[in-house]
This record gives sequence, C-alpha cells and structure tokens, in this order.
Amino acid sequence: MAFLDNSGDIILDAVLTDLGRQKMAQGTFSITKFALGDDEIDYSLYNKTHPSGSAYYDLEVLQTPVMEAFTQTNAGINYGLLTVTAADLLYLPVLDVNQKTAVSNTVIPKSNFPNIYFVADNNSDTSSNLLRSTALASTQYFSVSDQYTGPAILLEAGLDSLDIRGDNTNRTSYLVNNNLVDNYFYVYYDNRFISSILGSSTTARFNNTDNGDGTPILEYSLTTAPAISTDLKLDNYSAAQIAGPDNGVLYNSAYSVDDRNVSSINGPRSSFALINISIKSNLDAEYSLYGATNQNLFSDSVLYNYIDTTLYVQGTRTGIQIQIPLRIMKYVSGP
Repeated sequence: MAFLDNSGDIILDAVLTDLGRQKMAQGTFSITKFALGDDEIDYSLYNKTHPSGSAYYDLEVLQTPVMEAFTQTNAGINYGLLTVTAADLLYLPVLDVNQKTAVSNTVIPKSNFPNIYFVADNNSDTSSNLLRSTALASTQYFSVSDQYTGPAILLEAGLDSLDIRGDNTNRTSYLVNNNLVDNYFYVYYDNRFISSILGSSTTARFNNTDNGDGTPILEYSLTTAPAISTDLKLDNYSAAQIAGPDNGVLYNSAYSVDDRNVSSINGPRSSFALINISIKSNLDAEYSLYGATNQNLFSDSVLYNYIDTTLYVQGTRTGIQIQIPLRIMKYVSGP
C-alpha cells in the first residue's frame, strides 16, 4: 500500500502480494493486522534553521515523493515503524558492526575489500592460503566456518549520537526505561549455502571496565543458534535467533582509552551480538551456479571459488536491522 498523492486528499494505492492473491483465489483472504513503514523518507531533510520559520522545518519531509505499492512481500516494508510511549523521545537505536581494531577476536573488512566479510570453509587449505595472501594476512580479516571460538562478526546496538555520552545513567534513561534494549536478534540466512548460524550466548561479555583504563574485554564462545519460524519472505532464506547480552562499554572521563575508540556506537549502548556461520557441507556445484570459480582474487596465483551472500540481522524488540555481506571462500589450487 502506498500514497499516490499527498498534496491534498489522501489517496492510497493498495495491491495484493503474491501470497495475498493466492489466498484470495482460495477464498481465505482476510486482513487481521497491518504494519506501517517509512522507507522512502529521509529525515535529515528536516531543517530547523529554515529562514522562513518553524512552519517550514518539515516541509521537505512532508513533500517527499512516495513510491507506488509493491507486490513483492519483501519489498513492501524494510524498516517498520516502532510504537513507543515516551512523548519526548529524541533518539532511536541503530545496529552496527564493530570494526575497531582495538577489539581482538573479531572480523573486520580489509580496506581494499570494504564492506565484505570473508568466511573460509573449514578446509585448512583455505585458511592457510588466506593467511599467506598479502590481502588477508590476518585472522582478523576472515572467519572460518564451524569455528565456535572466533573470530566472529561483532554487532552493537545503541544510540549512535555524539550528543549523549555512553554512560550508565544515559543507558538507563534513554534505552532501558523506554524498552529499547534488544536481548535477542533474528538472523536470516540463505540456506542454499549456509546450514546454520553460530551466535553469541547470554554469557558473552563485552566491556571496557574490567581493566580500569578503558581497554576492551571480549569473552565468548559461540553456540549453534536455534532455528525459528519467522522469516523475511525471501526465497531460500531461513531464520535463527541469537542472544544479545548487555553491552558493557561505558564512558568514563578517567579512562585513558575513549569509549568511542572501542565501540562502534557513539552514545549509550544497549546490547551486542556475535555471529559466525556453518557453511553447507559438500558445497560444490553452487559455486558455479551462484558465484564464481577458479578466481585469482588477490593477485598471488592462488585460485578460489566464492559465493557472495547476505545476512539480515534484526532486533527482536526494536526491529532495528542491518545487512551483512558475506563472501564464502574455498581454496582450489595454487603454488
């Protein structure tokens, strides 16, 4: 459903998804609930310095053109609206990947491969050759399938604002009291390539308080995440649920290491999570069908097969989301 015109009378364009048309044909179509989203809106257009006064602050936002309705289920609402009771709430949480080099046993992208998270199959030849490569010559630049002790992708949730310091008082005031802490996350993955998700448990610890100087502590062991029935209505995607323990990174003016040099969240933090994957066993023909084979990716005469895929992670309480691009790697041959 979408607006066709918002200049005067409200006109809505409502279309059925493929599933809706199927239920209509079966005579079982019935609307029991609805959701609202604002995917098209860019709230940075709000201009409180508009020279014409306060009546014009939100003019650009209100006049944003809205796309026509989509029939695909997954394209309708990617970012649903959240109902909160606090009338004075100025900030909402986000979900981000921690790419700070100060935090050990985590996976970060290499600068020459921005925003790609490499995962090696659990064949030792793949891991050893990736370590030999000048492009990925560190365990911090890739994870290994089925490895429960890391390295893993570290996610953080919280208020990414420079206006609020990430101390415990602000965490309680802005996040806890407004019910904006995600204790669990849904992870959606392509089951053609991934057999299961390895995720953090409730006993994982991430803080900057143990050492007394602001340096980070990350302790965890991953577990196989239980499968769940909810999904994104994407073909070939399954879902799992992982724990999101409390994020213990706090601002303290006495610390020699600033909390923003440890955390990817600038303001108060709510929770964190860790993710690795278990690659589907006997993955072979899929590389030629969905990826690429015999590729010299790092200009070192070593050949790999690879498949690019995406993880979708969503907070179970707030609905905050992030997409994580993965490149599954398998060693083929080389010097």
